[in-house]
Amino acid sequence: MRELFLVMKNTVKLFFRRKGNIILLISGIIIPLFFLLFTYGGSGQLRIGVVNRDKSQISTDLINSLEKTDKFKVVFLKENEINDKVSKGEVDSAIVIPQRFEEEILKGNPKDVEIVSIKGEETSLFLKSYLDRKINVLYNLSKASEGNKENFYKMYDLYKNSPFSLKTYIVEDIGKMAVATTRSLGFFIMFLMFSTFNISNFVLVEKRDKTFYRIFASPLKPRTYLVSNFFVNLILTVFQIAFILALITFILNLGFTKATFDVFLVLVSFGITSIGLSSMIVAFSPSTSYSNTLSTLIITPTCMLGGAFWPLYLMPKSFQKLSDFIPQKWAIDAIEKIQMGGSLSDVYMNIIILLAFALTFILLGIYKIKTSEKMGDFI
Repeated sequence: MRELFLVMKNTVKLFFRRKGNIILLISGIIIPLFFLLFTYGGSGQLRIGVVNRDKSQISTDLINSLEKTDKFKVVFLKENEINDKVSKGEVDSAIVIPQRFEEEILKGNPKDVEIVSIKGEETSLFLKSYLDRKINVLYNLSKASEGNKENFYKMYDLYKNSPFSLKTYIVEDIGKMAVATTRSLGFFIMFLMFSTFNISNFVLVEKRDKTFYRIFASPLKPRTYLVSNFFVNLILTVFQIAFILALITFILNLGFTKATFDVFLVLVSFGITSIGLSSMIVAFSPSTSYSNTLSTLIITPTCMLGGAFWPLYLMPKSFQKLSDFIPQKWAIDAIEKIQMGGSLSDVYMNIIILLAFALTFILLGIYKIKTSEKMGDFI
């Protein structure tokens, strides 16, 4: 046991001796927080991209009514700009008013207005509710006029010029906060994976620098050396997770609907998975350059496919199915469930899947090491 602590102490010293590791550690916390502040610190107005295929009086009035609420800032778009503007976050959502919108209302068969959003239903819910209410009023006017166009517009003008006014009150936008927090934790997950890889990679770094020859001149067993690397990795991982959650919860006051501990358990489970993956990469790599290349090829693409940077439903169906085999997907999915008011009972299966990934990676790493001539040769 004493040997284990001594090697762990030595690994921690080596980690903090390298400036690049410290920068990565700090960046992994600071950059997601900046992303969170930038995304969440808006004016409270939703930027709505609008494509009006109908160009009728009613569709134009509907767009004008959006701006009058002070909750929406209307941005007119071309049809081919919708996906680009929404995916880049230049608008929060986009609506497409269909052709013959006015004509179908007059017939008593109103068409739905299409809503495009990457921020989930929680963000577009208010917009959808507003549009449904407006369209429902037009539908009732149409029914009351019994298809008579002249009567419809008389009632419509009375409705528009009604002395009744809609008052709006500012309430906390929990949906926007939840989306911003989830995406910032997605970036944190990527940095966490690079951090765990750097620590696991010490095995190959010390092999390259021939430091381990001096270590194994002592009675230290190779297994103790690998276990110490795992524990140091786990301790630093837990520290990073606890630190960023404390900053989000107590400094920024953007808690997870009183479920911060549940998010902590999910992230720690993912951290263990990340350590297992890093250990497997190192076990299968003959050199540091090989392992560095392999980790870059694995970490960033899997974060993209796993929904760390954007919602999964934006991707093609085949990619969504592929994400089931990526650990990041299960971590992000669990965080989103907790953000929507879920508890541990709703995400325990996600945690089990993450730990199953971790066990698989670790066993594959151990198998690779054992299939080497002997563990001492690997190290």
